[in-house]
Amino acid sequence: MLKTTRFLTRLAAAALAALVLSGYALAADKESVPGGISFAIPEDGCALFIDLDARRMTVFLDGSVVATYPVSGGKSETPSPVGTWTIVNIASWGEGFGGSWLGLDVPWGTYGIHGTKTPWVVGQKNVSHGCIRMRDEDVAELKKIVSLGTVVHIRHNSLPFRELKNGMVGSDVRRVQAMLRQLGFYDGTADGVFGNGTMHAVIAFQKAHGLKSDGVVDRETFDLMASLTS
Repeated sequence: MLKTTRFLTRLAAAALAALVLSGYALAADKESVPGGISFAIPEDGCALFIDLDARRMTVFLDGSVVATYPVSGGKSETPSPVGTWTIVNIASWGEGFGGSWLGLDVPWGTYGIHGTKTPWVVGQKNVSHGCIRMRDEDVAELKKIVSLGTVVHIRHNSLPFRELKNGMVGSDVRRVQAMLRQLGFYDGTADGVFGNGTMHAVIAFQKAHGLKSDGVVDRETFDLMASLTS
């Protein structure tokens, strides 16, 4: 009876999400998340859309909503990897991970979707070191739906701006690298890792535009890059 009730609750939640999100998946085709990555909900197979502003995951199967779950992501100091990723590892991790691990192909670190010791925070706050946290029973259920190669879209529009400097990693670093490449100041890989090559490219950009040439991407430097590449 409990499993049946849970299943019916999921169906009701999915139906409600379908109403709320009708047209939203289509709008997502034209949307760009921070990091400069456009995404689209595929018509075939499974895809996950994670909105860290709403702290909600929507699960699509063959283009239709089949489930929604509350989630929590990274705090401002350690943000979750915004953009489009794929699941490259599915495992059963124990202590602190609720028995489930769905690893993502993020190039600058180990990030994934997993359970938590603090389920009461899920859906309420973004508090992690960058991973996506779910309630243990929810991620166990999700683990049965996804497969290797499942597309995962992560969005967090309200994430505050961070000054970026050598040694930092993240989606915002990758966006800076992509903009510097577009402007001809950087020929490295946009891998989200702020290393010496990125720092020297930032300094060259700053010198070329009469900015303080310290290799730190402050708000002024970032806004100018964005305006020149928009």
